[in-house]
Formats: sequence, C-alpha cells, structure tokens
Amino acid sequence: MRYPLKAFPALLTLLLPAIVWGLGADHPPGPIGGTGAWPQELKALVNTDNRVHGFFVNGEDILFFRGNTAKLNEFLTKYSKLQNVKHQVVLHPGELDVRSPWDKVPRDIQGDWRVYAGSRLGKKEPFAVRVEIWLGGQVKLEELRVPANITVSSGGEIEAFVEKHKQAQKSEQSK
Repeated sequence: MRYPLKAFPALLTLLLPAIVWGLGADHPPGPIGGTGAWPQELKALVNTDNRVHGFFVNGEDILFFRGNTAKLNEFLTKYSKLQNVKHQVVLHPGELDVRSPWDKVPRDIQGDWRVYAGSRLGKKEPFAVRVEIWLGGQVKLEELRVPANITVSSGGEIEAFVEKHKQAQKSEQSK
C-alpha cells in the first residue's frame, strides 16, 4: 500500500520530536570538543583533570567539577577571561548532586561546582556560561575570590527558607 506524500510531513512531526528534542547523553571521560557555538577558550577551561562528570541535552552542556577553593579561584580567573560571554556565578548551600537527568540512582561522585554552557540559538544575547558553586564541600566562602567582571547571585534556597519561616511565624501569631 502506498501512502500519499501529504502524509509524510505528519509522520515526521510525530517521529522527529522524540529524536530531535530529546537528544542527550553523558560526556565520555577525557577531553570534550563542545560545539561550534562554544567560545574557543571554553574548551581549555572545561577539559581539566578535575572534571568528574558531564552530560548534554540538545544545545546545553552541564559539566561537574571537584576541587578546593584555590582550584575554584583559579578556574574563576580563567572563566572571567572568556570573550563574548555574560559571566555569572550562582552560590548554593549544601552539597552538589552530581547526576544526569536520566540517572535512576545517585552517582557515587562528589562535586563542588558545575558549569552550564548553552548555545543561544537564534538569540543575539551572548553565549550562556554560568558557574554554580555549592558551599557544602571543599569550597569555603571566606576564601572565595570572584573577579569583578563576574555577577554573583544566590541560588535562592536560603531566601526561600527564610520566607517560609516568616510565613509560619505569621500563621502561628495569628492563632
């Protein structure tokens, strides 16, 4: 039985989202090449011996690193020199959960920071490269040195906890 050509686009529409929109995998150990959209210096920055895991989903890469504050400060200095990038650091309390989205069980890997690298397809914004740091491991806040051209923000966990506590106090006082 032959299908009319008009049915072909409908068939592709049904099949391709699962293939195109769900493309992802773990990065293999060793150097990774990134994409053509990556700033050239980014490859050298992330291809270090303290990268402990990484994965990609479509045009986004998440890379995990382990190291003390001195190692992170060195990393941030190199990160601050990336060209055509909006530099951002996000601080989080607690420990970093090193895992891929499809992991069924936790990995037995420790990490202290991760890098998000995402292509801004069709956008005029700079390439997105964000460093997220967890302060529950080897990184000590009092020793952290962030170059001045990097924006620093909170991951919001502490602020959310404080707000939830304030709401609980108000509720308790209104009784």
